[in-house]
Amino acid sequence: MTAALAAALGALLCAGASVAATEAMDDLGRQITLARPAQRIVALSPHAAELVIAAGASDRLVGITAASGTPEELAAVPRIGGPGALDRERVLQLKPDLAVGWNSGNRAQDLDWLDRTGIALFRSEPTALADIAATIRALGRLAGTEAVADQAADAFVLGLRTPCARHPPRPAYVVVWERPPMAIGGRHWINDALHAAGFQNQFAAHDAGAFAIAPEAMLAAAGGAQRIALMPGLTGRAAEIADLLSRPGPQLPRAVQLLCELRTVPWR
Repeated sequence: MTAALAAALGALLCAGASVAATEAMDDLGRQITLARPAQRIVALSPHAAELVIAAGASDRLVGITAASGTPEELAAVPRIGGPGALDRERVLQLKPDLAVGWNSGNRAQDLDWLDRTGIALFRSEPTALADIAATIRALGRLAGTEAVADQAADAFVLGLRTPCARHPPRPAYVVVWERPPMAIGGRHWINDALHAAGFQNQFAAHDAGAFAIAPEAMLAAAGGAQRIALMPGLTGRAAEIADLLSRPGPQLPRAVQLLCELRTVPWR
């Protein structure tokens, strides 16, 4: 084999390794492939930004949505819209090579528009806590920050372990709105958080994420069950847990630890 041929083969092998390092599967099972690790990332929801940070790629964030609770390290990052809609012109100006969106939280027309632009779009849609750890790892691969991301994902899984999970689960239900009453069903990652904290969702048999429920059914569930509210306007410990549980991101181990405390010190 000539030196030139050996060099060419080496280059091909390196290229193959580079492609492998920039491929990952999103929560919808779509393969995301980048020509190189992402250098410019836009996060289309608060939890998407938190996941990118956890993956060790906060320095790649060039656009985030306007929302409360933005980490200080992102204070200077340009805003690309709010909960209602993306500022599409601003997104294009930022020239991202990766967007991280929330499949059920962002407007479908905005996500479809991103697909049409050719910008690589990672659609986050966790239904279990394991999906969140997997997303942290996947974003680390796409950004070339695997070592940091894998460490963060391991810490996420470890933080979900509580002594409460070893005891028989206590009944609970999660209210996300009062008028009309809406509760969390069985197809939601919050069920995993409840289980890790030693609770069992009274409405887990409902094959839904969140669903409307008759007031009388809500009252029936209240007998002996822990009520966990996620609505705005709460105070104290209830408000902290509601904030932590409202986003499927790396802050959930803290929520699980606080929920575990409810087994001994319930609040209303």
